[in-house]
Amino acid sequence: MQVYRNDQFIKRRAKLGRYISLAGMGVLLVGLIVTWSAGPEGLVLSMLALIVGFVLSQVGLYYSNRFARPERPDQVLVKALKGFDNRYHLFQFTCPAGNVLVTPSACVVFTIKMQGNEIRYQNGKWKHAYGWRSFFLWLATDSLGNPSKEAAAEADGLRRYLAKQLPGVEVPIQPVIVFGSPAAIVDAADSPVPAIHYKKLKDWLRGLGKAGNLEPEARDQLIGLLSPPSMVAESADEEEQSEEG
Repeated sequence: MQVYRNDQFIKRRAKLGRYISLAGMGVLLVGLIVTWSAGPEGLVLSMLALIVGFVLSQVGLYYSNRFARPERPDQVLVKALKGFDNRYHLFQFTCPAGNVLVTPSACVVFTIKMQGNEIRYQNGKWKHAYGWRSFFLWLATDSLGNPSKEAAAEADGLRRYLAKQLPGVEVPIQPVIVFGSPAAIVDAADSPVPAIHYKKLKDWLRGLGKAGNLEPEARDQLIGLLSPPSMVAESADEEEQSEEG
């Protein structure tokens, strides 16, 4: 598998996350100081500082969880896809969609979620069971949100980009949600967007995900567009080439 990864993009976002987190901590500290020193007169200012500081901390956490954690979501995805041959091209942060896999017959857009524990899609809603540590996990991780809505938005963003860059070229796009935590227990068979634990991703791509009608000419144009001229592709392990023929 050929992997094109925009490392500069990742480094910039990781640095931005650190700066925003530090700014949030600073604003929270100011709020606490105002509370202690100004008394009731400074209540409005201290509350405003605490709210702004909390929001900044959450934004910093968002970037840190995606771009600065020990095993980033994009790295988990590469690990999950290792073994596909060089007809498979994975593009990471080279276009409006973060992670795009171009296979011999399809274009797949991944939305990666790193939450652990039980995750369910039921009655049109996503639910995340934190367990007894729910409050502390809520503070330390970003929320699950609505993965199917996020995945559809990423796919739509890529469609709009391709409509401008490759007018008249038909590229069918399949959004997929990938849960990248080893501790995730996924029960989302009814999700409008396929939702898969990363350990089962290759099996899905060999089965239902293998279907597609991406024409060879459109595929070549898509790969050419998503491959930055200055970026050299890395080759992931190919221990299963014979299975993908």
